[in-house]
Amino acid sequence: MKMREINAFEAPCNSTGWMIIQRRLDGSVNFDRNWDSYKNGFGDVKGEFFIGLEKLHLMTEVQPYELYVSLLDINGTSRYAKYDQFEVGSETESYELKTLGTYSGTAGDSLDYHENAKFSTYVRDNDSSDANCAKLYNGGWWFNACALSSLNGKYFKDGQSQKENGIVWGTWKDFDYTISLTFAEMMIRPKSGFKQVFFLPS
Repeated sequence: MKMREINAFEAPCNSTGWMIIQRRLDGSVNFDRNWDSYKNGFGDVKGEFFIGLEKLHLMTEVQPYELYVSLLDINGTSRYAKYDQFEVGSETESYELKTLGTYSGTAGDSLDYHENAKFSTYVRDNDSSDANCAKLYNGGWWFNACALSSLNGKYFKDGQSQKENGIVWGTWKDFDYTISLTFAEMMIRPKSGFKQVFFLPS
């Protein structure tokens, strides 16, 4: 399937057909960014990056995708979370996390709490908290009031966050938000029976 709404873009894919849409691994890229940065995407696809909310919306609107989240802690222990449906709303809907489907995995379900939440950044507070969650967590996310997960928070090389503003997946670490993960990768792929969406220059 081909779409002409946005320019062609580069995104890494692994050998099993998953397109990587977000990656944290060394703290080389600042994720505490404004709305336009998260809308359009930023970073280096060979390192740390976020693909962009507008791309996620356009892809997941036209056909069903599933989501895979890969996580590592400071000790090198790995966990994952998989969701069999993933759709992001339009900018007029504040890029709402519209659906996640059914969870499976080993990390626990720390994203269900964020389903139907709008995306927030420090300059556009769309969460349901009296506080500005994106400011507190130092990164944009689908904050509710505020978070059980936040994979765009501040990177801590030693895996420890005193202000609970790191890269967190609460269900894995018994909701100890001072533990900050040292690797996170979000990936999507079309559900079985669908082909990948390709973008052509507009």
